[in-house]
Amino acid sequence: MTAASSGDTSARATRPPLTLGTAGHIDHGKTALVTRLTGRNTDRLREERERGISIELGYAELALPSGARLSVVDVPGHERFVRTMVAGATGVDLFLLVVAADDGVMPQTVEHLAILELLGVRDGVVALTKADAVDEELLELAEGDVREFLDGTPYGGCDVVVVSARDGRGLDELLAALDRAAGRAEAGRHSGPVRLPVDRVFPLKGIGTVVTGTLWAGEIRAGDGLVVEPGGARAVVRSVQVHDHEAESVHAGSRTGVNLRGLGRGDIRRGDWLAAPQLAGRSARRFDAWVSVLPGGRPLRSGDQVRLHHGTAHYLARVAPLEGREIAPGDAASAVVRLESPALVLPHDRFILRTLSPVATVAGGEVLVTGAQRWHARERHAVFLQALRSGDVPTALQALADDRGAAGMTRDDLTAAGFDSAAADRALAAAVREGRLDELPASAGSRDTRWFRAGVVAALRATLLTGAAERAAARPERPFSSVAELAALVPAVPAGDAAQLLRTMAEDGELVADEGGYAPAGAGVLGQDQSALAEEALRRLAAEPVAPPTLAVLSDGLGRPARELAQILEVLARRGDVVRVDKDLWFARTAVDDARAVLLAQLDQAGEVALAGFRDAVGCGRRNAQALLEYFDREGLTLRRGDVRVARRRRS
Repeated sequence: MTAASSGDTSARATRPPLTLGTAGHIDHGKTALVTRLTGRNTDRLREERERGISIELGYAELALPSGARLSVVDVPGHERFVRTMVAGATGVDLFLLVVAADDGVMPQTVEHLAILELLGVRDGVVALTKADAVDEELLELAEGDVREFLDGTPYGGCDVVVVSARDGRGLDELLAALDRAAGRAEAGRHSGPVRLPVDRVFPLKGIGTVVTGTLWAGEIRAGDGLVVEPGGARAVVRSVQVHDHEAESVHAGSRTGVNLRGLGRGDIRRGDWLAAPQLAGRSARRFDAWVSVLPGGRPLRSGDQVRLHHGTAHYLARVAPLEGREIAPGDAASAVVRLESPALVLPHDRFILRTLSPVATVAGGEVLVTGAQRWHARERHAVFLQALRSGDVPTALQALADDRGAAGMTRDDLTAAGFDSAAADRALAAAVREGRLDELPASAGSRDTRWFRAGVVAALRATLLTGAAERAAARPERPFSSVAELAALVPAVPAGDAAQLLRTMAEDGELVADEGGYAPAGAGVLGQDQSALAEEALRRLAAEPVAPPTLAVLSDGLGRPARELAQILEVLARRGDVVRVDKDLWFARTAVDDARAVLLAQLDQAGEVALAGFRDAVGCGRRNAQALLEYFDREGLTLRRGDVRVARRRRS
């Protein structure tokens, strides 16, 4: 053995365990072959041994030439036990399809392989068994038929190995082919919290409750706390076994026995899940999925009742396609699946759908999103799920934001559906830069930043501003509205985000804040911070009554935005403390009154006033004198005639 092959063998021997599932028609020799390969007869029931057929799932461990080990699930081949076959197949990583040379491809051969394809099992090996029962010519014909059958499936490249469980022919070649397939296979469902679909439950006197199954994900050790789902019953692990051998821990992909304490009779049964505590309460009656209907059969129509197989359980279910009223044979589409009882389904789990009458496999699918998230538009829902399957984050977030409207969305809405958090962050930032989304940053009262379809935040702000103004006008003695009162105007927005939006509006000068809540800026009310700023602005205006600082100078001197100061000065003007003489120029009220008195005295004395004379009498600069005279024109006190002002009307 070369150094490279030695290293490869070592790596494969230490990789996570894989599960091999058998498949094939009844009496094609699956159990006999597994017994010959593993040394263990997987038919454990008396009825199975007496009748010579498999009824329940059987289990064994298979050692491969590389040192890798496979957990073998031997499934029954009879048509009546297809649901048992599905229970075994939902946890496998690769398959061993068994076809008898003296019988060829049969109905359950076809159905079992279709089920494996629907479950996403990508690789395996075909064993052409009972080679000892036919002559070479028939054996060659049988092998050709099998290869022709496989060419019409995704498994055309799989090895086909001629074997005989009776005389041992081809067993070494079969083990080598399985070793190659195991080297190519990717262990599925092995990351994430513990999940064990239970296929057997039995009490042992003085020991406790023992459950068995093939561990889908995670790792179990003695002392671990686990929950039963559905239901939420809690238990503690006493000990664990792998293929009937005591072990310190068991890893995903292993055939596992778990001895539990803390469970009462009836707390756990076949079809339940033994799961990590963080999955408590995660069982759901509804999920979104991508559903593929088998070609050559019947369509899957909206509302049809079917039986859904997932893990080791089955449920009555109804499937509602999101595009159209049915999914045609050979087609695939997004759909909402509703169950009559809760199931612990997680994204990327696979399931099988079978009709109730006549009983037949019609479709299968992949879970995309779990839970009861409501969508307003089926079209957007379908776009989101298609984008989720293809990893198209920008399209997914746009569909979600469009559908959420005023409720907005968070990054968690994307990551909970399975999108990578870094990719979600990049797509959200790009959408904001491009103007496709509005962003409301997180704050102390809001757990996460919230994003909205472009234009929604402006509409929300307008609603809040209008509501604040209406309330201030209706009760001038109490112009401030509480946060709760204003948040009620935008019920779709979470309370914490509504509060953050109000704070943002106050920072931008649209609202003023006080202990009582918020009021519209310019409505004659000032908050605590604004009151202090107003006092300082008044002081600076009064310090130079006929040469007050402009708005720009005030902004620089006080270190506050000009827009905010302008709104505060407008409030002071409404109160009569200041007068806006020009677009960026305010005078203290007393300074304007004094200037008016000077103007009236000049009019009484000369009948007219020139700019230069008024400027000198007031003691200000030309620009301010001009602004004051134009203000008095607007006030109706004077009328400009050429270069002078005269009284507009007779004064009493």
